[in-house]
This record gives sequence, C-alpha cells and structure tokens, in this order.
Amino acid sequence: LKSILSAQFCFWECTMSSSGTVKTYNAHKGWGFIDCNGQDIFLNKKDLKGIIVEKGLNVTFNIAQTEKGRQANDVTVIMNPDEALYLGEIKSFNVSKGYGFINSEAFPGQDIFVLKTDLPDQQGPQGAQCKFKMVMSEKGPTAKDVGLLGKASQALYEMRQMGLTGASMDMMGGMGMMGGGMG
Repeated sequence: LKSILSAQFCFWECTMSSSGTVKTYNAHKGWGFIDCNGQDIFLNKKDLKGIIVEKGLNVTFNIAQTEKGRQANDVTVIMNPDEALYLGEIKSFNVSKGYGFINSEAFPGQDIFVLKTDLPDQQGPQGAQCKFKMVMSEKGPTAKDVGLLGKASQALYEMRQMGLTGASMDMMGGMGMMGGGMG
C-alpha cells in the first residue's frame, strides 16, 4: 500500500502545475532554484524559453523527477513584459556601421536589432551570449541595456582590466594585443 501511495503522489506531483518563487538564478551559468512550498526545485535556462529570471519572480511550472532530483519544466514567468530580461545570442555585428542583430528563443525566427550604443563598450562579438530588454521601435524589435554573459563577459572584463575598451580598440585599428603598442 505504501508503494502505491508513493506512486500516486509522484504522479500527481510530476504532472500537476505548481507555482513558486525564484529563489536564486545565475544568468551566467544558466541555472538556479525555485522555492515551491519550502522545497528547492532546480531551474534550467532551457526551460525558460529565452527569459532571464531574477530572485523573487513568481513562476508556474510542472515538476519532473530526474536522476539528479526534482526539476521545473514548462515554466511560465509571471511578470510585466516591459520589465522582462531576455537571453539571446549575438547573431551578427558590423563595427563600421554600428549595429547588429540578436537571436532569442523568446522571439523565434525574429532578429532583434541592436545599436552599438546599447552594447557594453560598443562591442558585439558574434556568437556571444547576452541578456537584454526589448522595445518596439521604428526598426522593429530593438534590444536595449545589453549585457554580455559567460565567456564574452569575462573577456570584456579582462579587456577593461588592461585598459582596453571599444573606443581604444577602434583607435588602434584592430591591432589589439598584436604588438603595435603606443610607446
């Protein structure tokens, strides 16, 4: 009887929609936890459909039991769309024209326009993971307040530590660290 009740509880728990609050989330690593009635439920970026969550946001989700524990899937974030942060990848960026495009799972099949002024140090490395807000403009969906994530963020940090920024890299004609110094 005990195993039958356990099986019924697991079936209910794994198929019924649950709600909770984001307890932690690291956008650089792409995972965190949801607090669901005092229980920690693992949250992976692949289940967020291109949205980046922050501590305290309310979510609804289903719970799946995996070999590593309980994990949220089919996650819906409950928030004002004007305040949403999205996860994307820089598809292309033309330094001389000062603009490029971002892809995001939140907007499938749609390019998000981005100006260099909305990028850190006015640089948009192709293939870099990023977070951004989206607004509608005359050019269509446009990224604002773009931040780089993961390796691209670390590379930008290291360039800043060496005193290299987008403007100084442009002035050096792309010489970067190839020995064409200023001294």
